[in-house]
Amino acid sequence: MNRTVLTHPALTHPALTHPALTHPALTHPALSRTLNRRTALTLALGLLPLATAQAATSTTLSAATQAALSNGADVRTAQANLEKAQASLKATLADPSALAADTLAAQQAAALAAVQLQSARIGGLQNALSAYTALYTAQQNVDLQTLQVQSDTKNLQVVQVKLNVKNATALDLKNAQSSLDASTQNLADAKAQVNIAAQKLAALTGLSSDVRATGLGSIPALKVSQASLANGLTSRLPNVVQAQQAVAAAQLNVTLYSNDFTPAQTLSSAKVTLANAQRSLDSANKNAATALSSAYQSAANAQQLLGVALQKEGNAQTNFKQDQTRLKTGVISAVDLLKSQLALAQAQQNRVAAQASALNTLAALSVASGNNLTGVGGL
Repeated sequence: MNRTVLTHPALTHPALTHPALTHPALTHPALSRTLNRRTALTLALGLLPLATAQAATSTTLSAATQAALSNGADVRTAQANLEKAQASLKATLADPSALAADTLAAQQAAALAAVQLQSARIGGLQNALSAYTALYTAQQNVDLQTLQVQSDTKNLQVVQVKLNVKNATALDLKNAQSSLDASTQNLADAKAQVNIAAQKLAALTGLSSDVRATGLGSIPALKVSQASLANGLTSRLPNVVQAQQAVAAAQLNVTLYSNDFTPAQTLSSAKVTLANAQRSLDSANKNAATALSSAYQSAANAQQLLGVALQKEGNAQTNFKQDQTRLKTGVISAVDLLKSQLALAQAQQNRVAAQASALNTLAALSVASGNNLTGVGGL
């Protein structure tokens, strides 16, 4: 992946090389010496990624999730457990001496293992999506913070010029420098967060630790209803299936002990176990329904917020285009256009965050419903 913040469109826009920003007053030797000292760190932070960006490995959302599902320890373990349970069931069914309880236990183990494998896959998918979106969001934040440093640097230059003609105070200069120092630190932190997020994604997928995300793509719309997701829900969630199996096993024991040769105490104990299992199943069903309802509401809300973020990005884009025209007609300065461009970059970052939220809430809804609604992973 050939990605570096130094080639971001925001930093190569004509506004940044407009004559107003290269006026002799801004390149005076005395001012240059001052700014060279103060912005050395800023320039260094902008140049450092250039050497490492060339070696970075890029991955798509689909490729990252597939790698996570292939390399995930939980998925591999669940797959092995399923194969073991199926082999045990086959042996039990072929054993003429197997008792009813043994057969039921083997059948239940195989059925539960199949549900647990699907659950492990969806859980692995959720973890991969969370790591991937965190990485992509962090990458976009680097671009935003780079533009913020650019803006604060220009602002510091403007304040210095104003101070030289006594149109600003020393405090104004200190405030401008403080803003630049803060944005420089934010940029350094943003780059560190990219590395941390890349390492987390690499741990889940087996990809290199310098992996970079290429984009989020289109976010699937939430078209399915909550009622349709609730249909068959209890057969897709491992904890509910376990509760159902506990009831079935307890019911079998009550049936087996309901005779004249089994002690009454044994039958009474079996009935208590059955009653407890039924209460546990009722609680599991209610918890599953509540979790589904909560996850569905979160996903629906995230989709609405994504729509708002897209609208605001469109407004910011329109405003930026208008300001480009206003700059050409001399109504605003290049510095004003840079502020408009920064507002657009912030709107774009907010949109990316909204996309990540929408995708992650779909993943959470997938876990709660036992159905993959994310549009990736192939489950």
